[in-house]
Amino acid sequence: MRKPIWEPSEQYSKSSALYSFQQHVELHNNRSFLNYSALHDWSVQQIDKFWEAALMYFDLSYSGTYNTVLEWDNQALDFVDARWFSGISLSYAEHIFKNKLDSDIALRYADEEVEYKEVTWKELRDKVSIMQQYLRDRGVQKGDRVAAVLNNTIDSTAIFLAVNSLGAIWSCCSPDFGDASILERFQQITPKVLFVETAYQYNGRKFIKTDTLDFLKANIPSLSTVVQVDNELWRSFLSGYQAHDLGFERVEFDFPIWILYSSGTTGKPKAITHRTGGNLLEHYKALALHQNVLPGENYLWYTTTGWMMWNYALSSLLCGATLCIFNGAIQHKEHTSFWSFVRRSEVHHLGAGAAYFSAIHDLEIKDYYPKVIGSTGSPLPIATFENLQYKFPDVHIISLSGGTDVCSAFLSGCAYLPVYAGEIQCRTLGSDIVAVNDQWNEVINEVGELVIKQPMPSMPLKFWNDPENTKYRSSYFEQQNGLWSHGDWIKINEHGGIQMFGRSDATLNRGGVRIGTAEIYNVVNALDSVVDSLVISIEDEHGNSTMIIFLQLVPNGLLEETTQQIKQGLRTAYSPRHVPDTFYEVDDIPYTLSGKKLEIPIKKIFSGASIENAVSKDIMRNPECLMAYAELAKDR
Repeated sequence: MRKPIWEPSEQYSKSSALYSFQQHVELHNNRSFLNYSALHDWSVQQIDKFWEAALMYFDLSYSGTYNTVLEWDNQALDFVDARWFSGISLSYAEHIFKNKLDSDIALRYADEEVEYKEVTWKELRDKVSIMQQYLRDRGVQKGDRVAAVLNNTIDSTAIFLAVNSLGAIWSCCSPDFGDASILERFQQITPKVLFVETAYQYNGRKFIKTDTLDFLKANIPSLSTVVQVDNELWRSFLSGYQAHDLGFERVEFDFPIWILYSSGTTGKPKAITHRTGGNLLEHYKALALHQNVLPGENYLWYTTTGWMMWNYALSSLLCGATLCIFNGAIQHKEHTSFWSFVRRSEVHHLGAGAAYFSAIHDLEIKDYYPKVIGSTGSPLPIATFENLQYKFPDVHIISLSGGTDVCSAFLSGCAYLPVYAGEIQCRTLGSDIVAVNDQWNEVINEVGELVIKQPMPSMPLKFWNDPENTKYRSSYFEQQNGLWSHGDWIKINEHGGIQMFGRSDATLNRGGVRIGTAEIYNVVNALDSVVDSLVISIEDEHGNSTMIIFLQLVPNGLLEETTQQIKQGLRTAYSPRHVPDTFYEVDDIPYTLSGKKLEIPIKKIFSGASIENAVSKDIMRNPECLMAYAELAKDR
């Protein structure tokens, strides 16, 4: 058996929030748990009692009363109608500010031009108060959608908290999204107000987005207020307000907090609508109990506002941590800008995409001693686990997996358990996760589909503009007999560790960012020279992903010319990460008899599977074309 690369000391385990929570549970339930496995078993066998214990332990403030924790018929076909803590109302922003001292530091900030800046809780509260008044004067109230295209800044944090304090619903993209990509998302939710930052800086270059502002104003008729955040007019508006005491609109536990978006694999990105209480309670659990975030610590996750990790990182403030924000390219000035800020901020919890950590094996990092390093976006390779442990011998490496669908991680860390290179430590409390094989049997030490057997409060309330929940059900529940099927291949071993084996669906993985194939096809198939196309992403043993596109061209179509058009088109409409690495010309694109592209089988073939093991030819309209793909894969 492999040896762990890290083991917790008794002091580390017993000083953790998880240990404190376990003692709380044992006291109030007359139970005793010998290890984490026993605690996890209880949390999924007594799911109502677990989530109620979390509500009590984290001392959530709410109005009203509840009679049941979870309203759900466990004989139902799925979890779509599950409802939590009906009868109570609460506010996420209220908990962010709860018990905070004015003079303590709330935020630390740096970007490619600003070396370092601190914001106290009083300064943040005053900023939120002013923005709250501004929004209220423009008629924003409970249930209104407020959209934003913003960098990861102090102002972005304050604007969100002001929006949330009024009971309005937040939705945000980062400025590096293409105009078409932003419009596809925001048109669905009919926002009342739009905040836009018309410039962003990345690796020393400044990008102007004024056209984005004009484009969105012209194409989203529901907007009554459009705010350019980074101009003098906006600053003059704010200067007319004086900070007052903050008020908080408490909303129902299952009321929407924010709308995130799927990657758009099968069409327009789905508008995933999350619950206020569900995300509040889940983030307390995920960050405090599993990432061991304690009051007074400094937390940084390198992200943009367009990734769910922005929302997740913000919740470190719930735990009493200081949120550290770095806005810009992580590799700016040969990585020195970022790591200088990390050192100066004395970051205890440092998080980033696995692809970044895999890219810095040779980077020497001095005079920095983190408590926890978190990684997500894609599986963290064994070599990168070992490299990080070598760089930081005492660090607790926590590889996370979850996603936009739940705005959290349901596979994460544990202060009780050792870390094995290449493994996620545990299934989180309250997450009834198993691996199932093709016969839907639960398996251990065997690769299977990740399935969740019971509801979680952070599962979506709904998809916006999906009144019959048709898209919701087809996204998660149709594949595995009504159980939540997440689209990941995993292996759970005998000691509870989890290995990830990539996506089981056709979503593309670019440096830890998921991209839908539909976004690629929107641009590629619009070209006159393209008859059809198919795109896949494959991962190697080091965690690096390669995007490959197959093009069926018109007679006499020129591959080189078409390739340049595709590159330019994808950069303009979406982003540079949407541009494939490899372009192949093929005679035909494989389809099923019902007209679905066979993306997953082609991915399997390019990952080393034989044609016979990748797909049944009986379901295909044109099985004769597969041999050409197998030859291309062999040549690679």
